[in-house]
Amino acid sequence: MRPALHRKIGVIATAMLLLFVAAVPVASATKPAIGPNGQGTVLIVGDSLTFGANYFGKLATKTQSTNIWTKVVLDAKNGRKSTFGAKVIADRLTDTTTAVVVALGTNDMISNSQSWYPDYAIDTVMEQVGTLPVLWVNVEFSPTGRADWRSRGVRFNRALKNATARYPNLMVADWNKFFTPKGQSRFVADGVHLTVTGYKTRTTYFITKMTEFAQQIISATTTTSTTIDPSSSSSSSSSTTTTSSSSSTSSTSSTSTTTSVPTPTTT
Repeated sequence: MRPALHRKIGVIATAMLLLFVAAVPVASATKPAIGPNGQGTVLIVGDSLTFGANYFGKLATKTQSTNIWTKVVLDAKNGRKSTFGAKVIADRLTDTTTAVVVALGTNDMISNSQSWYPDYAIDTVMEQVGTLPVLWVNVEFSPTGRADWRSRGVRFNRALKNATARYPNLMVADWNKFFTPKGQSRFVADGVHLTVTGYKTRTTYFITKMTEFAQQIISATTTTSTTIDPSSSSSSSSSTTTTSSSSSTSSTSSTSTTTSVPTPTTT
């Protein structure tokens, strides 16, 4: 009788424990938190230049270490044009995305000479972003490279600057003005891609401009203003996750892979 009674009591206790565990709400680990500064995920979308900045300069890791956004998603692919980047943005946006960084336009200008194309490319991206704050890094070709690419780059950058009048949520990072190729920090022979040192310089520039961008978002949020002024700087808050893709060297798209790795608040 006693062994049977003990077994019966054990079965009842186990059943009650399972019912208790099932009744306990489980916190979702898939939804990133919004930080105390109001920032959640920052989405960085780029081409092989962004891949290089991440591979050689650890762009995603350094963005995390600013402790501004709770999650960093970086998606870069060789040969990506703005029009394809728009589709990536549409797929990657979540309800916790609070900012988007775009570094596209180079492949557009290599492949398209039409005068109307820059506006079309920019509008296609901005339509997907909606009202989210956007930092767009403009384009630059080597001063010793193809003259037609350089002239198209000037056209794209002018269209991007003009687009800020149509989109008050758009801020332009003037990489073209900043980057003066010299020494080891320069373009390689194709006039498009950079040396290892050049990519590290690009990463440093990205972090500086993204920090300024973030401070303007935070300031605009606290003052209920939608104006983004590129002249401010500094940062705060938290960070966690990265996502990256593949790259290569030409204006034609190749394969890409994406990995997401949770990280602690700093690296």
